[in-house]
Amino acid sequence: MRSLLAVGFILVLPLAGMAAPIAPAEAATSCGRSCLEDFMQSYLKAVVAHDAAKLPLATGVKYTENQAIVRMGDGLWKAVEQLGSYRIMASDMRNQQIAFMGNAKLASGWTMLAVRLRIVDGSISEVEAIAPGAAAASGTFDLSGGAANLRAARPAFTTALKASERRDRSQIIQAAELHYEGIQRGNGDIVPFGEDCIKIENGVQLIKNPNFHGPGASPSGKPVPKFQAMSCHDQFNTHIWETDTITDRRYPVVDEERGIVVAFAMYNQYAKGPCAIVVDVGPVCPKDPVEPYSLAIAEAFKVRAGLIQEVEAVFTVLPMLKERGVW
Repeated sequence: MRSLLAVGFILVLPLAGMAAPIAPAEAATSCGRSCLEDFMQSYLKAVVAHDAAKLPLATGVKYTENQAIVRMGDGLWKAVEQLGSYRIMASDMRNQQIAFMGNAKLASGWTMLAVRLRIVDGSISEVEAIAPGAAAASGTFDLSGGAANLRAARPAFTTALKASERRDRSQIIQAAELHYEGIQRGNGDIVPFGEDCIKIENGVQLIKNPNFHGPGASPSGKPVPKFQAMSCHDQFNTHIWETDTITDRRYPVVDEERGIVVAFAMYNQYAKGPCAIVVDVGPVCPKDPVEPYSLAIAEAFKVRAGLIQEVEAVFTVLPMLKERGVW
């Protein structure tokens, strides 16, 4: 039934944020996976060296950090001291874009880091970065200890799919789009989750992790489920995320060979109210009063045979509700 529902929903749901085809000029000078990865490696090395001088930057290159426009050479360029061993890359040869997720050490400690590059005519024309830094300790969960403990990324993110497991880019994007719709609707049945789906957010596993306890409480004193111990599907179906919205969704990087789509979005916590009406429990609310706020988020979805198997998220907590970013 779940697969039938998902297929039916695909027929009518528009593909929000779907990237446009690349222009002929870009296609003429396109580079493959190794070329795109070389661009990313060079960029990351330059950040650690605090020196952008040797990078092939396009005139008017757009650079943002945490959904704010920043001058190239400022922000993370002055803060990153080293990169960790935890690294994920997804390459989109059609759109000439590449995304990176990993851990990095700042003077203030370890943080997760997401970077997207767009390459046009052999130059970097766009750079989008997300790094929570100290903000990983704020918001709904304290995830500040995640980045320092990571060693190697999950093998699924570096493994090419078998031909029978691959789907075209529109179907891969659709899986991620259904994930966000499932959050807003409190409905895991419309999301094509694999049975073994795992989500890691800012370096912490938040699915099938009985040792992580969320901060929500029932005003009536009822026991609150261990949401982070649940599967992806079952957690969504509790309605715990129905207070949230996901806006300004974009899918600029689709790695069809590996079945990865990297989404960028504004995740708006408590945008619809402070309390979720959880199945069999009733209202579940933050222990302290909270105003709506947004997360600037990047998420990588591994889609195998049409099903979401792995999710990796990097996000920072913004001090206000910001439903649209700067892209």
